[in-house]
Amino acid sequence: MEHLVSVNVLKEDKSEEEVEIYFEIDDFEELAEPEERIAFIKEQVKRQYEDARKVYFTKKDLKELQKEIDDINDTSDWNNDETFDEFMEHEDFY
Repeated sequence: MEHLVSVNVLKEDKSEEEVEIYFEIDDFEELAEPEERIAFIKEQVKRQYEDARKVYFTKKDLKELQKEIDDINDTSDWNNDETFDEFMEHEDFY
């Protein structure tokens, strides 16, 4: 499943901007160490925004992202008779 995260970057023209990147949650979760996950996000930013000179993504940002992903993965309130899309409609992710 694809996930969206906002990340602050310093661009080539020395302006700072908040950009949005998409990545596969499964690819992210394959990485065990926090440093690997931070590097993964930074790599995704640079892949999707070639003019990104520096990516500001810290351990604090990683914790927040991990909470979002954990919330998505928590299906304890999923009703047996609803589809995944119906489940996502009543979740408050966005």
